[in-house]
Amino acid sequence: MKKWRLVFVGILFFFAVEGCEKNDFELQQDHEEVIMRKIGHEILLSSGDTVSLVKPIIKEGSQYRIQFATEFGFPPEELAVIIDTTLKRAQFKENYLVKVEKCATGEVVYSYEVDVFAPTPFLEELACKERAQPESCYEVIIQFIRPEQGSLNGFVYIYLIVPVFFIGLFFLKRKKSRLDKDKIKIGEYLFDAQKMTLIRQEKTIELTSKENELLSLLYASVNETVNKETLLNKVWGDEGDYVGRTLDVYISKLRKKLESDSSIKLKNIRGIGYKLIVED
Repeated sequence: MKKWRLVFVGILFFFAVEGCEKNDFELQQDHEEVIMRKIGHEILLSSGDTVSLVKPIIKEGSQYRIQFATEFGFPPEELAVIIDTTLKRAQFKENYLVKVEKCATGEVVYSYEVDVFAPTPFLEELACKERAQPESCYEVIIQFIRPEQGSLNGFVYIYLIVPVFFIGLFFLKRKKSRLDKDKIKIGEYLFDAQKMTLIRQEKTIELTSKENELLSLLYASVNETVNKETLLNKVWGDEGDYVGRTLDVYISKLRKKLESDSSIKLKNIRGIGYKLIVED
């Protein structure tokens, strides 16, 4: 009886600590999104644009995608100084990677990596820093290079090791080998909508939230056409006309992640929508 009392206390303690850490994580994420929006505004200001908007920031794992409502051009050195200065003022001390992609194609037109602890200032080694990029629709992606962090620290493990041990013994006796119900087989892939991943031959491919929702909708009507209006309404809701122009881009990225299996096709049914075809 005592061991189950200990298990109960351990579980309560686990959820209390987990809740606190989750709140801290969400606050940090909100702070980072504010900084990304600040960077977007500074980029527009540097191009002489004081009226256009920075669109909602998209978080994809450890990276942030900054989107703009207008076209602009930029000198790479000026862009690098804006990002570096803004991150330093916000006291970011993590290495990061910057990519600038074209909206329509996802083509990377400029990229560089920053080691904040390097003895030499990164601007001195910045390639093509004076070669200005022409006006176009760009998305700026900033990815922080950070180690994986566990949700529990050593202090918590001390209080949880005993109840976890007894819980492990209990479930070990009842363990059965079975396929994870969260995973769906699509051709040679295992699609895990919960974790937003595709797995093929032990290789894991991460999906963005939009790609994950699109694949879920398309698989729900596999081998049938899903019209564009349905995809736009269910994935983007009321985000405006902009998403209609980017649906093709997200479909293209999803198609690329599925291209290793020739039995899977993601077809554009012109004027209607898209069809996920999975051959037997």
